[in-house]
Amino acid sequence: MEYGMSTNGRGNAMISAVCMILLLNVTPVVQGSGVLLLNAGEPQVAEAQTVTITTAKLSQHPIDLKQCGQFIEPLCDLIPAMSAQQVENTSFEEEPPFRVNYKAEIDKAHRPWYPDGAVHKAVYSFDMENPFNGKRSQKIEIKMPGCRAGIAQDGFFVHEGTGYRLRMHLRSLGNVPVWGALHGEGQMLAGPLPLGNTGETWQPAEIILKPSKSCNNASLTIEFEGPGTLWVDRVYLIGDDAVCGIWRADVAEALKAMNPGVIRFGGSTMVNDYEWEQCIGPWDQRAPYTTCWGGMEPNFASLEEFIQLCQFVNAEPLICLRWNGKTPEDAAAQIEYCNGSAETPWGKRRAENGHPEPYGVRYWQVGNEVGGKEYDNSLKAFIEAMKKADPSIKVLSSFPSEETLDKSGGLVDYLCPHHYGCEDLKGKEEEFNRLQNWIASHEEYRSVRVAVTEWNTTAGDWGLGRGMLQTLTNALSCARYHNLMHRYAGLVEIAIRSNLVDSFGSGVIQTGPGWMYTAPTYDAQCLYARAAGDYPLKVSLPSEVPWWQAEIDLSVTLNAEKGILRIFAINSSESIKPITFSLAFPDMQVKGGQVFTLEDREKALCPEVMNSCDDPKRIAVRTESFTGAGPTIEWRFGPFSLTLLELETTR
Repeated sequence: MEYGMSTNGRGNAMISAVCMILLLNVTPVVQGSGVLLLNAGEPQVAEAQTVTITTAKLSQHPIDLKQCGQFIEPLCDLIPAMSAQQVENTSFEEEPPFRVNYKAEIDKAHRPWYPDGAVHKAVYSFDMENPFNGKRSQKIEIKMPGCRAGIAQDGFFVHEGTGYRLRMHLRSLGNVPVWGALHGEGQMLAGPLPLGNTGETWQPAEIILKPSKSCNNASLTIEFEGPGTLWVDRVYLIGDDAVCGIWRADVAEALKAMNPGVIRFGGSTMVNDYEWEQCIGPWDQRAPYTTCWGGMEPNFASLEEFIQLCQFVNAEPLICLRWNGKTPEDAAAQIEYCNGSAETPWGKRRAENGHPEPYGVRYWQVGNEVGGKEYDNSLKAFIEAMKKADPSIKVLSSFPSEETLDKSGGLVDYLCPHHYGCEDLKGKEEEFNRLQNWIASHEEYRSVRVAVTEWNTTAGDWGLGRGMLQTLTNALSCARYHNLMHRYAGLVEIAIRSNLVDSFGSGVIQTGPGWMYTAPTYDAQCLYARAAGDYPLKVSLPSEVPWWQAEIDLSVTLNAEKGILRIFAINSSESIKPITFSLAFPDMQVKGGQVFTLEDREKALCPEVMNSCDDPKRIAVRTESFTGAGPTIEWRFGPFSLTLLELETTR
């Protein structure tokens, strides 16, 4: 059997949870010419199956790095979880509850503002008459001379020697003096430093707090001395180690290490009520907003900060435009803001906001999860207006139909399904074939490609079931989907896995105060990024079992220029046995290389294991040298593992 673009057989169901306790010593060792053996006591291993790998290409297109794309949207604390801005409820707004949850009790840390100091002599209230930002401000009244009181918030992680910019807007009656400080672990960490005396109109106040020691649960205090009345609004605290002035450095570096190729900014919030014009310009002037998911987005890291993050990690930004309730002219304005010269109306506004040079965003999607007759009929006008603003851009559809290509007048560059339930490999392959046939039936549109702008094993499964997205099972299912995309490299140029950070359990990066760890799927995607620029090869198997039902799912890629052969092998079988393959290369020879294995360190033989804050590397990639050589090698693939054999070859 050859791995190609077959459409026979039934889809493979998601790996079921198989949790067994075996009192076996199964530590891997390398013996001989690149043969992975297991110590005595292991289950019996079946005779090696022969797999033939030639240099025959499956596609005339190489695998694009953008198949490893990532996804950021204002959703379920996703952006705050990767932001270096640490103040919770910066504008003292009334926050609506989230409509969804994972671990409802701890999805969002409870970090309220609370009264501090001589609170018995102070009166606290929220003022909605004259807020600086949003709908209300914090008001504090003190009548007694010399008495100090204010507000505080806990849960800040600060590092010794790092400067933290504390900024806010203040006004007062009584020209009161105001101070700011960080404290924790029974001592003052920074300050108190004077924020100045305030008048009756809103004025900015700013200090730099530099902690004398590191602390993962510091408290921020803002206090003033009476008599008088103080109003406080739009408070934020950002360390000088923030990437692009706003992103957590550890998250930005972890994202950069993924080498994602493209990152999408968009999603359901863009469809419902996102107003990008209210999410640009100075942070002081951006009001927090809620989304269809509930909660409150603080509105610091938005459109421009997203583009700057993409530039930092060397990824293409892909921006999803709002379609519902918007016009082609609205779409063109957003493109002009990002890409127009400083002489254009919107480009001038971007320049006034501190970025005179155009961003040059190439990829733009019209709407999210919308489709049908009304959408298809509107697409041509949208794309014409968008490409008039910048003719160099690439435009992506939302959910495509058979009419999308014709109705767009041939102007759309990508058809864009969403593939949740990606473990249904047969069903996803059938959709790739369907899209491929739509494109092939229009001779003039043969250059159109596919961009899967959201995918994962699930989009919902809210509640505790969402935990499956953090498991080794999920990593193996996602790896098999990557293998499928390799086989369709000529069709699928872009794929955006959902979601990147937190997102109530679905993020491959999980963060908390002062800590971060990654899910197993993070490591899997790092491995697949290594295949960018390779060509997928045909693989001949002895079995006639459809590839989506095979115990080992193989994808083989070749970078002929560098002589690097990559063999991605996923053992997601419910069997606990290692599986041995004899790999034959009739038109090349292997001469060493590296092996990367994603697996459970504890060998629990249970695919539902996860990483955690306390054990962040339980499921991780083990790297070893490969010393085998010749036209044939033999390798045993352990249970519940993803293996990448990265081999040097000669012809």
